Amino acid sequence: MSGRHVAPFVVYDDAGEVDTVFPPTGKTFAITQSHWFRVDGGLVLEHWANRDDLGQAKQLGWVPPTPIYLIRMARAKSQAKRAS
Repeated sequence: MSGRHVAPFVVYDDAGEVDTVFPPTGKTFAITQSHWFRVDGGLVLEHWANRDDLGQAKQLGWVPPTPIYLIRMARAKSQAKRAS
């Protein structure tokens, strides 16, 4: 999977509330992922997925975050909470 981070990436908690927001960095990323399915009688019974979230986070500058990016994250979280 590859792309460019051009919009806020919002993470929600189990209650559906805004947990974390990663404001856009404009950076590109390319990561690997794989999906595995167990099929029986033409029906998908199970699905497993494996993707490189840490690799994506490093390429986008989320890990380790700079102090300025942490401030941008806090501001973006406030904006997302107001919008929801």
